[in-house]
Amino acid sequence: MAQRFWDSAAHLIKVTEKHPFLVAMVDGTLDVENFQYYVIQDALYLTDFGDCLRRLGDNVSAIDNDASTRLHQFADGAEEAEKDLHRSFFKQWNIDDSNAVAMPNTLLYTSYMSRIVATRCHAEGLGEFMVQYTT
Repeated sequence: MAQRFWDSAAHLIKVTEKHPFLVAMVDGTLDVENFQYYVIQDALYLTDFGDCLRRLGDNVSAIDNDASTRLHQFADGAEEAEKDLHRSFFKQWNIDDSNAVAMPNTLLYTSYMSRIVATRCHAEGLGEFMVQYTT
């Protein structure tokens, strides 16, 4: 079944892989200010990402302790390992991100993610994260 999803999305994946931002990031031609903006927004996203994973873990703790523990570990990984990378960039760039504000696209996505986890069934909440772990 997973292969069918990949196959049906192949054209979108190809278009996405050719997006100018991604191409410039990979080939090293992306303007530093654009990359800094991306890293700040990504750090804000990771905070909500970790929060949603924890909520999913809390929701399933009475049913499946192993799944709950694993979701909490994923949340910790997002906030520790991935945000450590972001903090290293902030230190290198001498940026204080403590007053960073989510821009509209970041806010739209994280709000949607949070709403799904808070209001829909557990399976739909997990489904929201599938794209994160399959790309």
